[in-house]
Amino acid sequence: MTGLIRELVESLSNTLRDERLEDVRVGIFYTGVKLSSGHAGVAYTMVRGLTEAACCPKVPMAGELSGMSAAKAIELAEEEDTILSAVGIATINAASQSLIFGQMGCRYNVLVGYDALDAVSIKPSDSVVMVGAFPPYVRRLVQNVKNLTVFDDNKSALKELGLPTEPPVSLERSLKDATVTIITGSAFVNKTIERLLELSGNAREVLVVGPTASMIPDPLFKRGVTVVGGIRITDVERMLRVVSEAGGTRALLRTCSERYTIVRN
Repeated sequence: MTGLIRELVESLSNTLRDERLEDVRVGIFYTGVKLSSGHAGVAYTMVRGLTEAACCPKVPMAGELSGMSAAKAIELAEEEDTILSAVGIATINAASQSLIFGQMGCRYNVLVGYDALDAVSIKPSDSVVMVGAFPPYVRRLVQNVKNLTVFDDNKSALKELGLPTEPPVSLERSLKDATVTIITGSAFVNKTIERLLELSGNAREVLVVGPTASMIPDPLFKRGVTVVGGIRITDVERMLRVVSEAGGTRALLRTCSERYTIVRN
């Protein structure tokens, strides 16, 4: 089977034609790109684990990204280097916007201004597994489901949310037993998304959410995802500034973007 990210790259390459990366910002929390068409996208900046340099991560192609052809930039999504991967995923998200909201948008069930969690039915008997701590969802679910298990490499974030830093059950076992799985878009950047979806095959609902998941949903739906929740950039220049000034998800939603949810038909 063709890899998920490779499928996204192949699906979008023909839409890019002569487009280039007009601007690239690698911020602390998000990486943002602006295409020459005016479309824009973001992706999670993953710097944990990059230890090649003594003082700071070594960033290949630094100073060479702006001006790159979008068709070449989108292929960076397949790179193991997480900084380059974030640039590639952000480019995928930017290229996806014209398909989701343009003339082809009618092929998708798009709910603008709608949160992904509101598009599914969560039952008190559900076992929910979340890969990537998403605080608003944790607060909504923790008292309303049979059990909620959250996996995240950021142990401090789990501790702040009052969650165990080491869940008692393995990720693999938890996903196989889950009735609802929620995966944040950072799984695209670190290349774990395909495996996570494979392990989630028994879940009634599989949600892929967050700004990094703002892409055409077809390859995800083929792999069992039922709902994709992303953001549309409504003010590109403001997004670039927010990303550059260490803005996170709340800052993006407050100043330059809006939520949308795509439900599998």
